[in-house]
Amino acid sequence: MKVSVIIPVYNTAPYIERCLYSVLRQSYNNIEIILVDDYGTDNSMVLATRLLETPSGENAKPLSRKILHHTENRGLSAARNTGLDASTGDYVFFLDSDDELPPHAIENLVRTADLYSHPHLVCGRVDVLPHGNKALEINEKLPDYIEGNEASSHTILRRNIPIMACNKLVNREFLQANDLYFKEGLIHEDNLWSFQMAGPIHNIAITRQITYLYHLNKKGLTLERVTPQRLESIKTIITTQIEMLAQERPLRTLQQAYIIFTAAWFRNLMYEQSHTEFYKMQQWIRTTLRPFGREIHYHHLKSHLLYHALYLPPTLLRAGKNLRDSAQH
Repeated sequence: MKVSVIIPVYNTAPYIERCLYSVLRQSYNNIEIILVDDYGTDNSMVLATRLLETPSGENAKPLSRKILHHTENRGLSAARNTGLDASTGDYVFFLDSDDELPPHAIENLVRTADLYSHPHLVCGRVDVLPHGNKALEINEKLPDYIEGNEASSHTILRRNIPIMACNKLVNREFLQANDLYFKEGLIHEDNLWSFQMAGPIHNIAITRQITYLYHLNKKGLTLERVTPQRLESIKTIITTQIEMLAQERPLRTLQQAYIIFTAAWFRNLMYEQSHTEFYKMQQWIRTTLRPFGREIHYHHLKSHLLYHALYLPPTLLRAGKNLRDSAQH
């Protein structure tokens, strides 16, 4: 089985060699490395190209290597899409260039895929570094194999596995047949991508091994800051998801719960930052999600309460946050 590891690169010079070394040192050899240069301004690509072109030594492994270049900065989504179009593997694996893989990551994921007759998606555990930060965990109650569209959709939309695009071995034909590309120009593009994947997916396999090392680095300084682009991205994501709501249940109810969770999380984030656009965004969320109220009786209690918490005064947001956090477990 061939795996295409897709690595977008944009101004990650301090980390790119660490990232690539972790792929070159994988115990599994049938890997296609696809590096996508998103027109950065530092020497990331100089370092990456030098490393990939090393003719001898421990890095001289029989791995296929492609280096692709954007002629302008187009963002993470576009870089991933470029890599996906160029990939030839049976499965693809998205890796951010400031993160890395444990030595047996791809081997463990492939072994799991083989064990369960090549499912659409294989997911491992994520280790968040530095240690002590909240881990991106897999729900411990999940079985190692989830079969059927309803169960698989439930797994994603209930966030029983991390919704990040990275650290997922995904069947390439499944992605392309269902047009599961990333929407360009967004922040939090993984939120929309996972939502879209939940509709057609039919089987998921899980390994409890750690298969991804997520480094906070500078992400930790900027991940929670609400910028105008981030605010508009959330609006676009929620609007797009509402337009895609299924007609049949239980999928429609699960999709609505996913949207409610996202809205509650972002509203709380803006409140904690005393953001100047908080009240305007709060009103937008309430107006946009108000039609869900006619169907809220289909939801589990936690989603029901979380929806109504959106209409509480800001001083009661802490209760809403607690409900949102508990909804993940």
